[in-house]
Amino acid sequence: MTMTREQIEQALLDDPFNAAARLDYAALLLAAGDAQAALKQYELASRQANDAASLTGMARALLALDRRADALSAYSRARQHVGFTLDEQLEQLEKSARPSGAPALSLIGGTEKVVPLKAKPDDQIRFDDVGGMSALKKLLRLNIIEPFLRPSLFERFKKQAGGGILLYGPPGCGKTMIARAIAGECNASFISVGISDVLNMWMGESERNLAQLFDRARAQKPCVLFFDELDALAFSRSKAQSEHSRTIVNEFLSQMDGVERDNKNLLFLGATNMPWDVDSAMKRPGRFTRQVFVPPPDLEARRHILEIKMRDVPAQGIDIDALAKATENYSGADIDGIIDLAKESAIHDILTGSPERPIGPSDFDYALEQSQSSTMEWLKTARNLVRYAAGDDQYRDVEKYLKQAKLI
Repeated sequence: MTMTREQIEQALLDDPFNAAARLDYAALLLAAGDAQAALKQYELASRQANDAASLTGMARALLALDRRADALSAYSRARQHVGFTLDEQLEQLEKSARPSGAPALSLIGGTEKVVPLKAKPDDQIRFDDVGGMSALKKLLRLNIIEPFLRPSLFERFKKQAGGGILLYGPPGCGKTMIARAIAGECNASFISVGISDVLNMWMGESERNLAQLFDRARAQKPCVLFFDELDALAFSRSKAQSEHSRTIVNEFLSQMDGVERDNKNLLFLGATNMPWDVDSAMKRPGRFTRQVFVPPPDLEARRHILEIKMRDVPAQGIDIDALAKATENYSGADIDGIIDLAKESAIHDILTGSPERPIGPSDFDYALEQSQSSTMEWLKTARNLVRYAAGDDQYRDVEKYLKQAKLI
């Protein structure tokens, strides 16, 4: 029996870990032409199951978005899983992209092609540019920034600058911006690493790319090496069905604390929405030693975001404080969406014949009615982890936040 969209959505609300329902939902979205939403669902499914079906679906969605290189990468990863079935359109894409005479990923060997490293310069973002989150800033300053700025003090206590910090929390809550602010406060070089900077469809190339990134960071000390979406690069080996994923994690671990590695004054920062999918070995001392929860913006941070986003926007009678209170548990990205909806409301009135006017309170009332917090799905998943953690205090900060927010 085929379920309707509403039935599938309800099934996912009842059980966010229902991988089959999520795949059905993603396929439905893709068939309806909403490739971006489908991609998000396939990504969630791949993090839960990391199987051939979710990766192939992800590749189809990426191809629909004309992200051919990313589609090719996802499809090549799908090839390594049990249950893989060929997709004619993606097969043609793979054949057209393969260099002449080069073997496919499933064969031993590869090419000498090296993906260029993309080092993104420090844009001088500081903590002052990040509103609110005073407790988080204090923690980061003590554990990360001050060892860089005052090395002699910390050396007396046998504590060196560097090491690894994993930032985790709901999507859209500023983990990447905080990482950039840390680099700015440390007066350090900043290299941002995305999935496409590392993963490659040819055997051995991903590990080579990763090693080059670490070598480049060591040559620029002091340096902050930031890995976005760490769960995709260091997916739990106990869950992974792909040998390729395991070898990447092994190379990652070797680069972080291998006996021949000089990582002093090199800070590893990782960000993930799925900390439960990051390999447990990555969280041990000497690697991403400390895991820091980045919650949805607090009241002060939401007020700061609203003030910045509404700067130079024609508006009248807007109560920023009231809006900040009305957006509890909203991410920064959610607040961006609310402001865009309010703009659309005002523009729609003007285009339908009303006199030209600034954005008003009624536009934000409409925007709030049409939107909801995107962090709630993540917080519900985290709540289940906290409930069934069996004494594991790994998510103690999340538990504290959930209690304060009265979500448990």
